[in-house]
Order: sequence, then C-alpha cells, then structure tokens
Amino acid sequence: MMPPRLTVITPSLNQAKYLERTLRSVLDQDYPDLEYVVMDGGSTDGSVDILRRYDDRLAYWVSEADNGQSWAINRAIERSTGDVISYINSDDYYLPGAFEAALPLFENPAVRWVAGACETREEDGALEALVVPTLPTGSRPRWLRSSWYVPQASSFWRRDVFDEFGLLRDDLDFVFDTEFGLRIALGGVRPFIVERPIAVRYLHPEAKSAERSRFDREYRKVARHLRRRLTWSERAQDLVVRTGYAALRAQYLARKRLGLLHLRKRWFGGRFVRS
Repeated sequence: MMPPRLTVITPSLNQAKYLERTLRSVLDQDYPDLEYVVMDGGSTDGSVDILRRYDDRLAYWVSEADNGQSWAINRAIERSTGDVISYINSDDYYLPGAFEAALPLFENPAVRWVAGACETREEDGALEALVVPTLPTGSRPRWLRSSWYVPQASSFWRRDVFDEFGLLRDDLDFVFDTEFGLRIALGGVRPFIVERPIAVRYLHPEAKSAERSRFDREYRKVARHLRRRLTWSERAQDLVVRTGYAALRAQYLARKRLGLLHLRKRWFGGRFVRS
C-alpha cells in the first residue's frame, strides 16, 4: 500500500535562530510523499534567507504579514493536498524516524488521529519532561475541567478530521491546539497513541509557552464555549462539581486573608495533641 501523502505546516515569525533545525527535522525524514509548507509572518531576522536556501525542497512558502499563528496554519491547510496533516512550530522539531513511526498507522481507515510522545527540552538540551499522550478518562465534563491535552508537535490528523470539525480557531492565540483536540474528542475522534518520542517541544524565553497565566486566562473562555457541546445532563453535572470547587476555593481564600491557614503548625510546631 502506498504511504499517505503528508502535508507538514510550519508557522514562523522571527525564529531564524531555530528555523533551519525545524526544516531539517522535516526534510531529513526522507518521507516519499511530502508536501512541506512554511508560513512566515513577515520576519525581519534572516528567516527569509534560510527559506530561500530551501526553496527547491519546499512545496510552498511565503513571508508576509498575517493575522497570527492559527490563521496562518488554517490558510496552509486550505491550500494543502495531503491525506494526513501535521504542523510543527518553527522552534520545535521532529525526532529521526517520526514519520516512519506515525504514518503507517493511517493504513487503518479507523485511525484518524495519531499522537506520539513529546519531549520538552531546555535551551541547554536537558530533558525537562517527557509527555506520553493518554486518552481522556472519566466523564466528558471532566475532560474540560482538567483541560485534557495531547501534544500538538507529535500529532498527525487525517484530512477528513478538518473537513468534519472545521479548522483551528484563529481568534485564539495560546490554546487553539488544546481547543481543537478537545473539540474533536468530544465529537468522537480519539488519538491512537505512539509511546515512543517523535517530537521535541523546545523551551526558551521567547516561547509563547513561557508564561502559563496567559494560557489559563484564554482556556477559561474556551471551556465555556466547549461546554455547549455537552448534553443538558452533562452540563448540570458539571455545574454541581464546579460550584463545589468554587465554594472550596472561596473558603480557602477567606482563610488566607484572615491568616487562618496552617494554624496547627504555627500553634503546636507541627504537633497537634488530642486530649
């Protein structure tokens, strides 16, 4: 059986420091039917010179001002011709053998999403974490409360997933990948897990993921929107649980303001004597 045609998309903006490593991580896979698209948002740091050097190996690239990362990815998906689609940010990269590990799984027509393990590495190359994707567990409202997430860098989707569920939300800046994963999972598409690492998420001070609070703020808006996809009974169940959490948090904050936390430790030096 012929391997599926693969479209890989790289969005980028002023990432010349990392861009060539990302390009090579895709091209050095030597995948036989690859369409590689790079969407550069008008970089001024030498990225264009790098892209010109690889012009003959890229299916398409552009460097011009755009409306953000997810917007650029969506425009690339719309013009793509692959049976399977993935995107890798220009500061992340694939590990050798990534496509060989993931793409044959799509020979099974029931597989619509493949997700491998993803390494998170510091600037000095040290391994900070290894994220092995898991399937969502518990009730569907719980998926939203826990912000269930599968690493985007090590994910591949069959094209018809985008046809059925739509593109990435281009009004989001930080959690559009989390939102997309939850949206399709709620619709019945779950990932086929590959436990070996196939991609690296690279940590550096300029990375969007460097400040977690921005993700948390945006995710609260996403969760409210996704709850509309739950049934009425699921929403009622979720409301009860979230109301309970809110009451406990309010109690904790009140005790903290009044200086009532850790009283036993302060009064008894960590020892509490019962009479």
